[in-house]
Amino acid sequence: MDLKKHYDNIYERDGFVTPEKLRDAYLGLEIQKNTVLSLFDIKIEQKRNLIGNTIRDTTFVKYQATRNRIREFIRNKYNKEDLPIREVNFQFISDYEIYLKSVCRCGHNSSVKHLRFLKQIVTNALKNHLISVDPFDNYKLGYKPVNKEFLIEPEIKKLMNKKFEAKRLEEVRDVFLFQIFTGVAYIDAANLTKDNIFEDGLGQKWIRLTRQKSSVQANIPLLDVPLSILKKYSGLENGKLLPIHTNQKMNEYLKEIASLCGINKRLTTHCGRHSFGTIMLTKGVSIESVSKMLGHTNITTTQIYAKVLNQKIFTEVNKVRGEFDDMMKYYKQRK
Repeated sequence: MDLKKHYDNIYERDGFVTPEKLRDAYLGLEIQKNTVLSLFDIKIEQKRNLIGNTIRDTTFVKYQATRNRIREFIRNKYNKEDLPIREVNFQFISDYEIYLKSVCRCGHNSSVKHLRFLKQIVTNALKNHLISVDPFDNYKLGYKPVNKEFLIEPEIKKLMNKKFEAKRLEEVRDVFLFQIFTGVAYIDAANLTKDNIFEDGLGQKWIRLTRQKSSVQANIPLLDVPLSILKKYSGLENGKLLPIHTNQKMNEYLKEIASLCGINKRLTTHCGRHSFGTIMLTKGVSIESVSKMLGHTNITTTQIYAKVLNQKIFTEVNKVRGEFDDMMKYYKQRK
């Protein structure tokens, strides 16, 4: 391709031409530099510099995981090590989504997360005039609602009454109960120290923490059950307040605990937090207060819990059941 054709292509794509762009296009350097993985590496390096400031290391790991997925997809689909960003089109995205769901066995929401990270790279390329068309136009990336598992009172009592022979199961059960009665996420429970506990002027003890996920401060009054758990594990050598296992092990042991307690639900550390939200709403605590205790950035997040409260609906209707008795008597008389 001669210089004039390169010039015309760049002008049509970007609306302007620079000597550097023309040189890179003529020498083929543009394609070598502006590849999917090379642009992803730039994004990853940016995220690496933000660890501990605006993102957690777990978020950084997710970007790395997405890059690895894309690399394997390119190898699998195109038998190449990398592709020019220009070759990422609607078909590429569609094939990549199918690859995630079939070969990688990712669920819908996990696939959407990977695709949204790729979209960030494509958007940067678009803004930097490396491409002229957004391949994600008209490509839907919506999450599907997830049923949040939670425990009801009889199940919580089963957990509390169960005696475990294995110390690890007892510890995991206690940490899980602490989550149920405080709503703290796993990572926040793992980082709890005595600095997070304070007592107000009325003698009520509270947990005060900044949620690692959202950086939102949460203030949670300590009820008798979590206070008892903290007392049980006081004096841990590492300065932590709770005997924390890894999140993976916690979830593994919770599955075992559910079986031993006869609870036919998938217990995870998330389930403890969800149980707190639902039981507080069931007991009549306002959604505004629950939202603040959970450290949600938006009350609409808390409203998800309210949607699954069939038990709460039954309880509230039951309170006025007697007021309909006269109507029932009238109906019987009219038979």
